[in-house]
Amino acid sequence: MLEFSILAILATCIAGMIQVATSKRENLPVWERENRKNEIEKWLEGFLAKLKRTSTRTEKCRLILAVERMQFEDYTFAGWWQHVRFGEKNMEIFLNNEILQKIKITEFQKQILTSNGSLKNQLIGHSEIKEEKGEWKIPAELKTKIISQGGEALVFSEKFGIYETAVRIQIFDPILFTDEFGLDLLTWKIYFEKDYEKAVNKDESGKENQMPKHENIIKNFVNIELFHKKDLKKDDCIGWITIMEKAEEDLRTVLKDEKIGLEKRKKIADGIVDGFVYLQKIGIDHYDQKLENVLLINGIPKIIDFGLIRDLTGRSGYREMGYARKGSKFRNEIALSAATPGFAYQRQFTFGNAYKVDNLYYFLFCDWKSSWTLLYKPIDEKEKKEIDKIVQKCNASSIHKIKEHNFSLLREITSIISIPSSSSRFCLDDPNLTKSVQVSSLKQNATKCVNQDLENVTKNVLNQKSSNLCVPISVATLLRFAIKNDLGFKDEYDDYSAEKILSSLILIVYPRSMAGLNLNPNQEETEFQFNEIELLLERLCKKTYLMETGWQIIRQLAWDEKDQPKKSTCKFEKGKIKYYFIIQKVILN
Repeated sequence: MLEFSILAILATCIAGMIQVATSKRENLPVWERENRKNEIEKWLEGFLAKLKRTSTRTEKCRLILAVERMQFEDYTFAGWWQHVRFGEKNMEIFLNNEILQKIKITEFQKQILTSNGSLKNQLIGHSEIKEEKGEWKIPAELKTKIISQGGEALVFSEKFGIYETAVRIQIFDPILFTDEFGLDLLTWKIYFEKDYEKAVNKDESGKENQMPKHENIIKNFVNIELFHKKDLKKDDCIGWITIMEKAEEDLRTVLKDEKIGLEKRKKIADGIVDGFVYLQKIGIDHYDQKLENVLLINGIPKIIDFGLIRDLTGRSGYREMGYARKGSKFRNEIALSAATPGFAYQRQFTFGNAYKVDNLYYFLFCDWKSSWTLLYKPIDEKEKKEIDKIVQKCNASSIHKIKEHNFSLLREITSIISIPSSSSRFCLDDPNLTKSVQVSSLKQNATKCVNQDLENVTKNVLNQKSSNLCVPISVATLLRFAIKNDLGFKDEYDDYSAEKILSSLILIVYPRSMAGLNLNPNQEETEFQFNEIELLLERLCKKTYLMETGWQIIRQLAWDEKDQPKKSTCKFEKGKIKYYFIIQKVILN
């Protein structure tokens, strides 16, 4: 009897131990379990079946995007190439009708060319990518889980056991998840944060197995690279599915709703600075530093969205875990050719570097309307002195040092800057109005203006309604005309093309959404922004409290002073045909 009692007690203990072990295992996040790969694959197969979308882009668009994902022998080619031509086995990229490089065609490109053989042996322009008007087809069971939605990216809330996460789907090839690209054509590779070391220094060699790990950088627990099944070497990743930390709110919402006071703003600013300094230290330059790309988790800022970055290391770990994209395009900031209105560096889409300020920090130390007003409202000397008095009372005169990346304001400011005369007319209040945009898509639209009879430009172009983007397009055309005729400037390198002037206008000088170019079909967003030509012309000719005149920013679209129009001032005057615009050379004594 005693033996049976001992055996019973032993069996009970073992059963209890198994139950505790099972409970502990189930409480572990999926990505930390021993069989994590199998469990993620099981979830993934069910999740992928729910993803459906449409695309309006063509095989030509897909080929151009596929070239942008390639690595060239010189990464600067990514910013230079103008045309590509595909043969049977190789492709050639061109600049000014001269071959920059001949490259072997990838397996993925072969699949596209097989479906449309007419694309072989013809020059395809780098800017021939059409606007994407496709949409996600989201089933009812997922609609309640949506956190954010864009044309090529979608973020859901997803629960793994007791853990709430965010799942981000990023599309690199527009046909992914459409009816033309079934799941039977898809394969993948899964990577786990647990398997990577913390990146410390960009100059350390032989550190492929590293990824960003920092309190102020969003943590990606799992990243899944998607590939075409016939891409046997898995060389060309066509999408990501990333499982990451889930936040309570984003910085934009918190600041717009005036939810936090000065001390919390200072703490958040400190964290953001630390995060971006860390990224630079490990070789990642983040070029989409907007308010929406800072999330808050328990009050701690987390930098997100690594779609517009420059990777100085080429480490595979950064790509595998969703912090950097493959291709020379993401080793050269000029090649990014994309930016967010109001939060752009000029270097992202031109060779010039006249504006390289992190506007994000202004919003942390001013109220919502004051931030936009100080950045974009044209002022005279009298208004400047009035604002100076308010800024001085806040002990915030060092706000002007932010443009030099000097953040002494964090320690000195004593109250949030609030300008009584601030107006909402300068605000981009709808978050959809500050989505990043592809500058290359502007070319087709800007060309319509360039092709007009420039002799009648004021009559033909300015006689339009003051809405959407017709006003900045019109002003871009006027400005290009004035540069040529008033200054006698010859644009030998096409630095002052209509699309580059327009890009600077709507991304930096006077930020506007792309809704007016039908890149965003939401009618409410289109009607939200109302443009007045006189205000935009005034912004070109006058400084704001925090920025140089629009003309001085645009004048420096070229990198070298010798390739820029001469230093000059501009003015506009009303005339019988609405307005005319004059750029005058500065007379030096």
